[in-house]
Amino acid sequence: MPPSPGTWLDELAARSPTPAVAVAVFDRERVLAHAVRGVADLGTGRPATPACWWDLASLTKVLVTLPAVRALGLPGDRAIGELWPRAAGRAAGRASVDDLLAHRSGLPATARYYETLRGPAIVDAALDTEPCEPGPVYSDLGYIILGALVEDLTGRPLDGGGLRMGGPVAPAVATERCPWRGRLVCGEVHDENAYAMGGYGGHAGAFGTLGRVVAAARPFLGPPPPCLAESAAGERFAAGWWLHPTRGIGGPGAGPDGFGATGFVGNRLWFEPSRGYGVLVLSNRIHPVRGDRGPFAAWCDELFSRVAVEIR
Repeated sequence: MPPSPGTWLDELAARSPTPAVAVAVFDRERVLAHAVRGVADLGTGRPATPACWWDLASLTKVLVTLPAVRALGLPGDRAIGELWPRAAGRAAGRASVDDLLAHRSGLPATARYYETLRGPAIVDAALDTEPCEPGPVYSDLGYIILGALVEDLTGRPLDGGGLRMGGPVAPAVATERCPWRGRLVCGEVHDENAYAMGGYGGHAGAFGTLGRVVAAARPFLGPPPPCLAESAAGERFAAGWWLHPTRGIGGPGAGPDGFGATGFVGNRLWFEPSRGYGVLVLSNRIHPVRGDRGPFAAWCDELFSRVAVEIR
């Protein structure tokens, strides 16, 4: 990754409310600006560097699972129970591929499977979960199922390409002091269900350096994908992606064709097709403990507004 061409992004990164942050602004050919600042592990004081690996959390859904599902060439309107023997006759097997990709299956957002289950039993529990939620609901369960579908139909583990699935990775940016595991999480997946599944799932578990994640994200910079679901509250979902203005993740000045995704640990990926750039934010917002998301959201709004001014 080339040197950042200016100091404005370094100054913004230095004011991030997270212990560590890595930011890149990129187009289809190059990185326009980037910065890495802060402390990767507050316990040791180890600094964050461009070589650090970051937990991508739910960015796994769009950067790994979505392209893997698309590569199978499955008809989006067919129930997965008709395409995948393991899902046949199961409650969630009635959902189509596009239902799961666009969070319109009716499956709940998540479940605490990790408290009692391990490995493949978590996938089976998700498949046996009765869809019951009205309207589109952003769901980990749908992507747990999709990740297992890819692995069963290909006979291979989910391939992160330049990203790594599950860890261990080093040097890594620490996330939460996990009450369930009783230790600080660093270099292994933060998401509890993904950890209980063996380190990753279709919903979480990818890791990447700033440069690797930009390389994985760049191919998506183009016209926005079509809307497949919309809630009564105005949230709009494509296959995998949130479309503007869903949850305001593109900031107050987002373009009408903007789209993106987030990760619970403190990640955002946002594309502005008409403006020709994407913005990636990786952070350890939940280190050493999770808390109010408000300061991070406000900082992201400031960042995206500044990018719109600086990048022409």
